[in-house]
Amino acid sequence: MTRSGEDQSGSTITPLPVQALLDPVQAAAHLGLAPGLFRALRFFRCGPPRLMLRGKAFYRRVELDKLRQDWCMAVQVSPENRLAVRPDPDLRHRADSEEEPLDPLMRLLALRAIRHRIVVSIFWTMGIIGGAICLILY
Repeated sequence: MTRSGEDQSGSTITPLPVQALLDPVQAAAHLGLAPGLFRALRFFRCGPPRLMLRGKAFYRRVELDKLRQDWCMAVQVSPENRLAVRPDPDLRHRADSEEEPLDPLMRLLALRAIRHRIVVSIFWTMGIIGGAICLILY
């Protein structure tokens, strides 16, 4: 696309497409979580839905963004009210790597989701066992 009156010999800049599927390590970095915490989310089935391709798990960027938005809406935090994540000046050696910084809010929200899943599972287990005991005794 050229504008009228411009030189035709100019180069054209074409933006690269954004990667839509992320592996678990990239997905954890996209959310600002440590890979271990992201695995815990998957273990407790409270993380984003995954897509299995050739036996490997992948996550859609859109679903990761939706999960982030849902978690933030649950605690009534909007993106414009969040502080920008600034790199820690004491960790200069991490500047060489291209890792995204960990997000403390997302870590707290992930731990909240795991804790909620554990509590709900315990209550369901107690209800089932209590119901079974009542049926056995009466």
